[in-house]
Amino acid sequence: MSTTTIKLIERTLNALELCGIIVVLLAAFVFQFAFGELPCPLCLLQRVGFVMMAFGFMLNLRFGLRPSHYALVILSALYTAFVALRQIALHVLPGSGAYGSPFLGYHMYTWSFILSMVIIVFTTIMLSIDRQYFPVTGLKRNKIVSYVLMLIVLGFIGVNIVSTLMECGIKQCPDNPTGQTHINFSP
Repeated sequence: MSTTTIKLIERTLNALELCGIIVVLLAAFVFQFAFGELPCPLCLLQRVGFVMMAFGFMLNLRFGLRPSHYALVILSALYTAFVALRQIALHVLPGSGAYGSPFLGYHMYTWSFILSMVIIVFTTIMLSIDRQYFPVTGLKRNKIVSYVLMLIVLGFIGVNIVSTLMECGIKQCPDNPTGQTHINFSP
């Protein structure tokens, strides 16, 4: 397989992983706005981790494939996994309750841990393909796709900032949020 083909496959996989993270963030917003399940502080920290993972993939799409970009993804996924594991540990005992509704049998923080581990493994495999870092001439980037994906992620960041300010204001977020501080979406 030629180096050009490997680079094209790697860029496509980066775009697909970025799309997967966009789906995760979209699901979090659907749970928040459609089902009225406000995110707890640990949930918000997990969102930050997913945004940082997305940022690493965006760097790869925009500036080319680099080990430092993959390192950002792996470190962000580790951070997200640790935060999710902390939340799982809070609810592991029978009778301790859970936070939020389950999706396919698991709560969102459990899915966050699973997806973080999958991203770590997948990104480590992608990082180990040496030929993607060789210089290649004549390979064009699909700038439109990368810019659209970047705009979507930036939009999610903006909505997340606004929704967090509405939930918490400028003070510490409550452990178990019951409503929006400034604007209430419920009737």
